Amino acid sequence: MSSGGNDLGFDSHCHLHFSHFEEDLAKVVEDSREAGISHILIPSIDVETAEISANIAERYNLYSAAAFHPEHLPEEEHEESEWLALKRILLRPRTIAVGETGLDYHHKTFSPEKQHRWFQQHIELAEATGYPLIVHSRGAEEEVLKQLPESLSIPVILHCWGGNESLTDNAVSREFYIGVDGPLTYKKNRKLRDLIRRIPRDKLLVETDSPFLPPEPFRGKRNEPAYCRSIVLQVRELWGADMSIEKTSYILWENAMRAYQLHPENRKADIVYRYGESLYVNITSRCQNSCNFCIRNSVDGLDGYHLKHLHDPPEKLVLSTIEALPIEGFKELVFCGFGEPTLRSDLLMRCAEATRSRGVKTRLNTNGLCTSFLDSQQVTNLLQCFDSVSISLNASGAKEYNRISPSTVPDSWEHLMKFIKLAKRTGIHSQVSVVNKSGADLQRTKALAERLQMPLRIR
Repeated sequence: MSSGGNDLGFDSHCHLHFSHFEEDLAKVVEDSREAGISHILIPSIDVETAEISANIAERYNLYSAAAFHPEHLPEEEHEESEWLALKRILLRPRTIAVGETGLDYHHKTFSPEKQHRWFQQHIELAEATGYPLIVHSRGAEEEVLKQLPESLSIPVILHCWGGNESLTDNAVSREFYIGVDGPLTYKKNRKLRDLIRRIPRDKLLVETDSPFLPPEPFRGKRNEPAYCRSIVLQVRELWGADMSIEKTSYILWENAMRAYQLHPENRKADIVYRYGESLYVNITSRCQNSCNFCIRNSVDGLDGYHLKHLHDPPEKLVLSTIEALPIEGFKELVFCGFGEPTLRSDLLMRCAEATRSRGVKTRLNTNGLCTSFLDSQQVTNLLQCFDSVSISLNASGAKEYNRISPSTVPDSWEHLMKFIKLAKRTGIHSQVSVVNKSGADLQRTKALAERLQMPLRIR
């Protein structure tokens, strides 16, 4: 890990949202990159800081998290509105985790009962959305481990961990990640260094907790993400002199990438994302077509969202994500995503029905090829779950369609025409679309849309 920005380092917990960084934030980020810190996760402590963290993450290509810190819980009369506001921030493109939440028995700003209730709400939210959970546990390590379920489907990061040997063994046996900070470098902190030696190398994260807890030799100064180097150097010493600083940093970077589901091996795609005034639902990355204009040919996402699924997300996760997030207040919920949603028709119908039951309008964006695997009645039943449908026409005829949108579906053009007729027959608000400069003859496509008595949108 050397200066010059050629290395990979991850400050897995850094409060860049605090006023300590208002005057020189850009320089702090630049300095961190010069020091080899390629990634930073900015946790929050309430709605205001969650908004600031999300803004910083989007501006500087970093990542953020949203939660109520146990010392910054909402007052009773504002709990519902504040909770909705916080969950809405989870719809921001680079907000990828729930945190930091947990218990704090050191300051005791709020009663243990209130802390436990809010901690439980955060656990359930993280589980419902599939987001990693960042846990604060000052003076309450044992209670935190008791409240965390034995089986969790999400990564858990125990930030600035201070548990004893027994609690640490319990945490790592449950595959939790352990965050270590500047105090690891303090000369008199042999106990913490002995504890860190017990943690498997693939479960350790480094974090600065900036602007707090600066490592040696920066004690007494404002902490910054660039100072991660001092913590990595101490970890390297604990792991053995044969370990290079570059290899140590890379292992710790990989750990954080996995913990926050950013690693190529476990990259989490956004299931619900915001675009304009609408929310979009992304339930699959599979598609029967290989359109020459498709953005999937060159990128894995859109406007800061990562949309390419490694595998289809589980039905339970898709439904619980829609249920957990505040979808009300948006123009509509569009089922589109990074693939063809009708390939998961049963799930698609359940999602649409759950959405409409909350008074939110629904739209289906489709290539119209589901008639190749659903009969006419099944297609009709599917369409009736939506308020509107947008169908990718893409061409003026079969030959042009096969050139622009080659498909694995035999007779794909005929299936598309059949779907359009079924959509028209249902009476659902329908339109067809074509992409400008895709190679389609726009004049002939407009004429075809008129014959089909369908509005045409040129994208």
